[in-house]
Amino acid sequence: MGYPSLLYQSAPGLKPMNLSVFEDLQLLNFIPRAVAKAVRVPCEPSNILARQALFRSLRRQEARERFAGLYAIAEELLTLAGVFSSSRCDAERHAVFLSLMRVERQFAGEAAQAGFGDPLSDGFAAAFAEETAGKLYRAMTADLEALSPEFDGILRIAFRIHGQEIRSGLDDSPAFVDRIGKCAEQLGLDRPRIRETEVRRLSPDLLVAAAGHHPDFFKKLAAFYERYRGLYSESVTYYAKELRFYLTMLAFFDRIGEAGIPLTFPTPVEGRGISVTDAYDVSLLAKNETKIVPNDIDFTEAEPFYYLTGANGGGKTTYLRTVGIAAVLYLNGCPVPCRSASFGRISSVFTHFPRDERFDGSGRFVEEDGRVKKILGAMDGDSLVLLNETYSATNEENAIAMTEKLAEELYRKKIFGLYITHQHSLSESEIPYLNVLIDRSDMNRRTFKIAKEKSTGGSFAGDILRRYGLTPEALEERFGAPDNG
Repeated sequence: MGYPSLLYQSAPGLKPMNLSVFEDLQLLNFIPRAVAKAVRVPCEPSNILARQALFRSLRRQEARERFAGLYAIAEELLTLAGVFSSSRCDAERHAVFLSLMRVERQFAGEAAQAGFGDPLSDGFAAAFAEETAGKLYRAMTADLEALSPEFDGILRIAFRIHGQEIRSGLDDSPAFVDRIGKCAEQLGLDRPRIRETEVRRLSPDLLVAAAGHHPDFFKKLAAFYERYRGLYSESVTYYAKELRFYLTMLAFFDRIGEAGIPLTFPTPVEGRGISVTDAYDVSLLAKNETKIVPNDIDFTEAEPFYYLTGANGGGKTTYLRTVGIAAVLYLNGCPVPCRSASFGRISSVFTHFPRDERFDGSGRFVEEDGRVKKILGAMDGDSLVLLNETYSATNEENAIAMTEKLAEELYRKKIFGLYITHQHSLSESEIPYLNVLIDRSDMNRRTFKIAKEKSTGGSFAGDILRRYGLTPEALEERFGAPDNG
């Protein structure tokens, strides 16, 4: 049968986001890379609303526990599916198929009860309820119950070593370790501890040996396989990654909630624009930050793109992450860490943050420029582009010229975005500015608040030097006056 997705109510049509977006926004501290890879495809509004409804359902402990149980079964099913697809002989294929269908039946039974009143989970549950009610499936269930007891005992085979040979038999005598343990107890000693080992896959030779001892039963396994193999579809294993997505995100939301940060489901609206009140950079939770300052986000058709300037250490990169995290979570149908939010059309998020460089100056510039060209080639009119000091690797004259060219192109195309820059000599343009606010009455204290105004001058590098005791006066006091001789 065709299994409905737990992620999409309708087939997604948007292009996947680059995994570097999750890296730049530091979301990989909370979302494993494997999960990020599975959900890089942004949702359209219909799928966003469907996921939001399922996340609301999963606020109930009963629903969340059922998903956790389903995920554990799905992981076991995925493991067995891998063994089944790589079976090396008929005896193994038929034996593994019985085990596979036992777990599939367990998953289907639980899934049929996993409708929580939202479109995605209800469609999921209805599909499995229909499957398990089918005549052939009910016949398979009856045969499973008849075969399982005998199946569980067929591999209890005794092996004896005779020189270089290993011979198998049906000896039911106690195992060697059991006999040793009994002797120990008779002598008043503790039973020997058996070291647990990982489950290992049986070799084809052992399964052929088992089939040789139980030929009639393995004929039954072969008949079971031939009759019911059409009931199994590998697509059922895809639920492992879908369930893991929901459980991973729920754990992330728990951490956000524990920090006292509100979570809000954004409202999709017609037209273009992004409006978020009191949005938080929750990536700071990975650093155990407890006082995260929220900021508003406002992109409109009239002002879709901004330069972001201001004092060093004032929160520019934090604000860039705040915007990106809000957009990525919205596009995944998740609640956003904010007070309120509405999103118009948005198709994807692109980021360009500095990398840990392995290049000299020219090499880094070439790498930066290459990433910019990939973004320009992949974006569309509804993209969000976040640039963090792009072109900082070249000299100031080139950096100014290339920054202006790139920013003007994005602004002219009405792309939503932000461009952090320290180039204070940029020529006047229509592009509006955001700036970090400084409390000048309190020794230029950083407020970590962002406002719509042009930089009031300088990056306050002197403040940073004073904070860390790196002014000329401080260095002279620590190390003495320089020797000019």
